[in-house]
Amino acid sequence: MHFLRMCIDNKINIMSNERIILEGCISQYKEDNELTSIRDSDVFELFSLNEITKRYQLLFENIQNSVVDGGHDGGIDSIMLLVNDEIVDHIDDLEEFKFNSKTVTKIIITQCKKENSFKEGPLDKLITSIPELFNLASTETSLLTRFNSNVVDRAIIVREVWTKTAVKGGNIELEYVYTCNADAVFVSGSFSSKKDQLIALTKSTFSTEAVSLSTYSAKELLASFRTTLLDRITLEFKEQPLSTSFAEYGIGYVGMVKLGKYKSFLTSSSGEIRDDLFESNIRHFQGAVDVNKKISASIQHTLNRDFWWLNNGITIIAESPNQIGSNLSLENIQIVNGLQTSYSIFNSHDGDLIDERSVMVKVIITDDKETIDNIIASTNSQNPVSATLLRATDTIQRNIELYFFNKGYFYDRRKNYYKNQGKPSSRIFSIQFTAQSIRSIADNDPHSARAKPTSLLKDDRNYNQIFNSDRDFQGYFNCCLLQKSSNDLWLAIEDAEEKRKTANFKLHMAWLLPRLILETNSLSFDQICGFDFENLTQEKYNDAKDFLIENIDEYLEENENSNLINIAKSSGFTTYLTDKVIAKFN
Repeated sequence: MHFLRMCIDNKINIMSNERIILEGCISQYKEDNELTSIRDSDVFELFSLNEITKRYQLLFENIQNSVVDGGHDGGIDSIMLLVNDEIVDHIDDLEEFKFNSKTVTKIIITQCKKENSFKEGPLDKLITSIPELFNLASTETSLLTRFNSNVVDRAIIVREVWTKTAVKGGNIELEYVYTCNADAVFVSGSFSSKKDQLIALTKSTFSTEAVSLSTYSAKELLASFRTTLLDRITLEFKEQPLSTSFAEYGIGYVGMVKLGKYKSFLTSSSGEIRDDLFESNIRHFQGAVDVNKKISASIQHTLNRDFWWLNNGITIIAESPNQIGSNLSLENIQIVNGLQTSYSIFNSHDGDLIDERSVMVKVIITDDKETIDNIIASTNSQNPVSATLLRATDTIQRNIELYFFNKGYFYDRRKNYYKNQGKPSSRIFSIQFTAQSIRSIADNDPHSARAKPTSLLKDDRNYNQIFNSDRDFQGYFNCCLLQKSSNDLWLAIEDAEEKRKTANFKLHMAWLLPRLILETNSLSFDQICGFDFENLTQEKYNDAKDFLIENIDEYLEENENSNLINIAKSSGFTTYLTDKVIAKFN
């Protein structure tokens, strides 16, 4: 008995040590990402969300956008939605997707609690909330009587994607994730019973069997944190690859890689395919479409002809090559062409190294951003291209990136380029975030930026108006800083009702702040360029917040069919707010 007691005590000490180490990791995460103004509980939440979604390589703003907690949250801390592993943040993002029977829609609903044990309360809240929130007969307005606008807004997007997926015969998956700061996952029988009840209820609500609930304690979070994406991988060619250089612009390698070796190259330590290798590819795996069926058939049944005779090859961009014989060690690897072929090999080949068949692989070594962009665009020219990627190679985008870099900030033209370099998330601005900021603050159009952010990049007229090379880039930079400062100050709001009411008006707040600070009803671009951020104080923010809430209340009272979500997307409220600013300073 004494020995058993010692073992239990030692186990508890080990777990406590893991929690102490995790606290240190979270503190470092807070420092690295310059999240000093955010509460510790919110940092724990952001850290947890980053870890549980690591395989999807999300932007920091995707994670922030998913957070819906606060008053009237229905027991939900965040809602994430992925279609074929691609994040969906806004309704107009759906224009980029084609739904069919192979579509996989994944919904992730989380509870992240900086507490020392798993409790039944969060499950009770979900059991009560889920049937109502995802009742397709419930209107947006009726949902807002119970849930905050962030929850409702995300739920409306989920309902839209869920419907599109179901109509086309696709697959729906829903995962609940509950993280807390406990030493280990220890739950009572009652907790397990509530878990089963929640899963059964969700299966009935969504008409799918693919429902699960994952629990993460300090042990699991620390294990995830330790599992980093590898920076250097070795690709083993069948024979020594042909190597050639092109002046000072780069080095190229071309050769054959046995199918079994290539599958090994694609495989992570957990046995799954390494999605991070395909970040620069335009499409995700398209499943059992005709071309992929043919690739798979050539792997499984055609043994008397080499694979590369029948199929296209692979194009890889990488850095820092180290060749030893037929082995080529690489860093910062991106497979920019050949995703469908790669997935088909991973899914259909058994990994047997006796198989002599090969896939042709070309590796381009360059760190020149313009060259990389051109390679990505040209090797994927036959595929549908997202609006952001189409714009990323424009000269003005490269110039903005350089301008921001010289200011100590990072303009993320290519998704997660700077995140993967370990730059602080607080200093990274995506193209879409920048476009929304400029559209809202400089172009007096926060409602369009809120309602249809994707159209800001897709529509030539909108894009050329926002990204005009005749404008001073300092104005672009200041718009981003104003939007970021406004978002950070919003996070610090402690009054739950004020936070609920302003959640959908962050772009409006960024539009309003410089006007109230400078006491002007007509903000010029030159004034944005010369804005002094020393004047953006907590007191000024509070004044702007009170002014905004007052006018939201008055507008809702005067327009009985409106609600907090639809007025944030309407030109009518922007006009109303503009008139109030004019009246204030006239």
